[in-house]
Amino acid sequence: MVQDEEGNQDVEIYEIDNKKYTVITKCVNNVQNIDGLYDVICKYIVSKLN
Repeated sequence: MVQDEEGNQDVEIYEIDNKKYTVITKCVNNVQNIDGLYDVICKYIVSKLN
């Protein structure tokens, strides 16, 4: 796992069925609309599954 200089982003690499996947997670401070954030995350996941 690698963290950026601010410490709010993590990069992890997973290997599944001999394919490497990079997962980048970033911490968001002061989210004003948590429902909107969930909506964006869900739309992203669905787009990747299609």
